[in-house]
Amino acid sequence: MADDPLRGHLVPGWNYEGRARFRPLCGVVLLVLFCCHGCVSARKRIEPEAPTSTADLPIDPVRVYTVACPDAVEIVWLDHPDSEWIGRIGADGCLNLPAIGSIRVEGLTTAEIARQIAARSAVFPERVQVRVAEFASRQVFLFGQVEGGPRAVDYRGPERIIDLLRRAGGLSPDAALNEIYVLRAQVGEGIPAEILTVDLPAILQRGDQSTNVRVQPLDEIYIGEKPRSRIRRALPTFLKPLYEGVVGFIPHPDWRTARRATHPVK
Repeated sequence: MADDPLRGHLVPGWNYEGRARFRPLCGVVLLVLFCCHGCVSARKRIEPEAPTSTADLPIDPVRVYTVACPDAVEIVWLDHPDSEWIGRIGADGCLNLPAIGSIRVEGLTTAEIARQIAARSAVFPERVQVRVAEFASRQVFLFGQVEGGPRAVDYRGPERIIDLLRRAGGLSPDAALNEIYVLRAQVGEGIPAEILTVDLPAILQRGDQSTNVRVQPLDEIYIGEKPRSRIRRALPTFLKPLYEGVVGFIPHPDWRTARRATHPVK
C-alpha cells in the first residue's frame, strides 16, 4: 500500500495499518446500538400516559356517603315491594332487620349495604334498594351572612361548597362574596386548622373550580359581611335612613359581581 503523507499525523503513535481490520466490526456495533436506541425510543412513544387524577372527576356525594349512627336508611326488596323498611342505625353501628337480624353497616355506602342484605336474603344485589332516609350523624357549620342565619346543616357526602350553600338557602344580600372561608380542623393534637379560601366570583363567572372545595364533616364555613352592612348595623336606628339615602348615590365597587354571583347560589 502506498504511503499516505497524512497517515501518522491524525493521531500520533496510532497503528492505522494494524487496526483497519476492526473497522467493519465497529460499523456492525454502531448499527446494533442505533437499532436498540430506535426500539427504546419507539417503546417510549407508545407507553400509555399516566392516568388522570381522580380528584376532580364528577362524583355523586350521596353514593359515596358512608352511614353512621344515628342515620336512618330505607330498604326496599323489589321482589316484595310491600316489604319496605325504614330503620335507624344504632349506637353499635348495626341495623336490626326483621327476619334477617342484626347487620353491621357503619362506615358502608348504600350500595355496600344492599350487597350485605342481598347476601343474607339470598337474592341478587340489584333486587335490593337502599337509600339514606335521614342524614343525622355528621354536620357542617355555617357562620355569617347565609340565608336562615348561622346554623348546623347535615353532611350529605363530599359535595362542593357551592352545592352546599345552595342547599342551605343561599347567601344573604349583605354577604361579601370575596370573604368566604372554610375552616377545617386537622386530626391530631397540636396540628393547626386548615383555612381554605373560596373565590365565589371566579367559580360562578369564570368557571374556575379550583376553590370550589368538597366539604368534609365538621367543616366550618364563614361568609363575611359587606363593609356597608357592618356600618349600617352599627348606626343608631334614627341615622340608618339617612345613611341608606347617602350610600345609594355611591357606586358600589362590586355591585356587578354581587348581582351576577349571588343569584346562582340561591
